[in-house]
Amino acid sequence: MMRKIKLTRANKSILLKALAPYYYKQRALRRSTGFVEKLILKINALPADKKTNFSPDEIRLMRTTVNQLRNERLAKGQYTDAVDDMLLKLF
Repeated sequence: MMRKIKLTRANKSILLKALAPYYYKQRALRRSTGFVEKLILKINALPADKKTNFSPDEIRLMRTTVNQLRNERLAKGQYTDAVDDMLLKLF
C-alpha cells in the first residue's frame, strides 16, 4: 500500500545523505543498485514540501538508511535532531 510523505528540503537532504553510502556499498559489492538509483532520483526530483507516494519497500529502505545515519552520528557525539525528525516522518 502506497503512503504519502511530505518532504522538506532538509528531509530530502538527509535522505540523500543516508542513501548514498548504501548505494555505493551495494555497487562495490556488485549487487543490483537499480532500486536505490530510482529512489534517489525520485527524491532528488521532488519539489520541497509536496506530498509524494512511496511504496513500503521504499519506506523500509529509507527508514533503515536514515537510522544507520542517526546511529553513526550518535556514535560520534553529533547533533541528531534533524535526523530524528526525518525518522518520525517515516514511521
